[in-house]
Amino acid sequence: LLQQAKVMVPKARALTHFLAFASSRSSMAASMAAMSASASGAAMDGEWDEAAGVWRGNRAVDAGVEVPDPLVIFGYGSLCWRPEPSFGEGASYPCRVSGWGRFFAQRSTDHRGTPKSPGLVATMLSDAQLEAIGLREAGVPPSSTIGMGYEIATESAEGVLADLDFREKGGYTREVVLVQPLAGGEPVKALLYSATPDNPNFDKTMLDPDAVRDDSLFC
Repeated sequence: LLQQAKVMVPKARALTHFLAFASSRSSMAASMAAMSASASGAAMDGEWDEAAGVWRGNRAVDAGVEVPDPLVIFGYGSLCWRPEPSFGEGASYPCRVSGWGRFFAQRSTDHRGTPKSPGLVATMLSDAQLEAIGLREAGVPPSSTIGMGYEIATESAEGVLADLDFREKGGYTREVVLVQPLAGGEPVKALLYSATPDNPNFDKTMLDPDAVRDDSLFC
C-alpha cells in the first residue's frame, strides 16, 4: 500500500498541474476572445457613458448594418480635407448622397470640447429622421449633400473601421448609404457615421434657424 501511495501521489500532482494549466489556458482564451470582439468593431448596445459624453467602450454604435464590401467611406466633415492616415492611397472622389442633410447639431466632448463644456460638430441626418422629430415636412424634394468617397483596400478595411469607430465614439452610429460620384458612373454603397437624433449629445436647438443668433449656444 505504501508503494502504491508513492506512485499515486506524483500522478495526482501531475493531474492537478494539468488541470490548473488547462483552466489557465481556457481563461486566457476567453479573455483574448473578449478583447478581440471589443476591438474588432463598433459597439452593439449603444450604452452611454454620461461622465465622458461618449458611447461605452469608446466606439461608435454598429446598429447591425452590413459594411460595404469593398469598403467605401463617405466623409462629409473634416474627413473631406483631412482623411485618416489609415485610408491609404486608394481612390477618392467627390460624391453626392440624396435624402440626407449635413447639420452642425452634435455636441462634442472629445473633439471640440470637454464633458463640462461641449463643442459643436457636424452630423448627417436623413430626411426620415428630420420628419420624425418634426423638422421636415413629408413630400418636399429630398435633401442632398456633397462629400468625399474613399475607397479602402481590403487589407486595410479592419484597421480603418477600428480607427473610425474610435473617432466617432461621441454619439455616432454606422449607416450605409448610396453615393453618386460627381464624375458619373454607377451609385456606390458607402459607410457614413451619423449622430442620430436619439443620441444624448444631439442638440435639436441647433436646427432652429434662429439658433445662430444666440451666442450662448456655442459656449
